[in-house]
Amino acid sequence: MHRHRTPLRGVKATPRPKAGDPNYAAVNYEYAGRTGRVHEVVEIGGRSLAKIGFDDRKIVYYFLDDVELDESGTRRTFHDE
Repeated sequence: MHRHRTPLRGVKATPRPKAGDPNYAAVNYEYAGRTGRVHEVVEIGGRSLAKIGFDDRKIVYYFLDDVELDESGTRRTFHDE
């Protein structure tokens, strides 16, 4: 069983990366605009990255600044199902 320690774990998250950002790959833009759930937040090089899990069980990282969060509703991830 996975254990993640983050205050945002399970929050609905919709990534909205800026067009043409060289820090993102094609997969980031493929999942942009889809709603997933935050699994954890990590800090790399002084920037926070959100690890977001989607319903198809794909995990994609986004800069936290590029993620729209919706803390309403039940918090869960696909690990909770």
